[in-house]
Amino acid sequence: MVGHWAGFFHHLVAAVLFGVTGFLIVTRPVLSAEVATMLMAVFFLVSGLFQLVGSIWVTLPGWGWQAVDGIITVVLGLLVLAQWPASGLWVIGLFIGIDLIFYGSAWIGLALGLRAGS
Repeated sequence: MVGHWAGFFHHLVAAVLFGVTGFLIVTRPVLSAEVATMLMAVFFLVSGLFQLVGSIWVTLPGWGWQAVDGIITVVLGLLVLAQWPASGLWVIGLFIGIDLIFYGSAWIGLALGLRAGS
């Protein structure tokens, strides 16, 4: 009997949360973009600090590159925060565009690798 209901309320709460969030994003797109940009800036700050401290704390081979990446990530977060809320209008599009460029490049590399292997 429990197996039939297992996860029902978890999925119900997730569905309601997704529905409400989607509704808010559709009805208030500018505010949603600003909030998403703020979350991304904070994410960059926190993840960059963790990466920087972690690379210094656990000195693996090539730790300097990881430390530099952490510094760049922190600076990126600070730059986004410095321009907020105006950055909320362009940061998301820029980041999605950069992601699509790298994603497309990875697919091209995969296709060329498969072609060379045959």
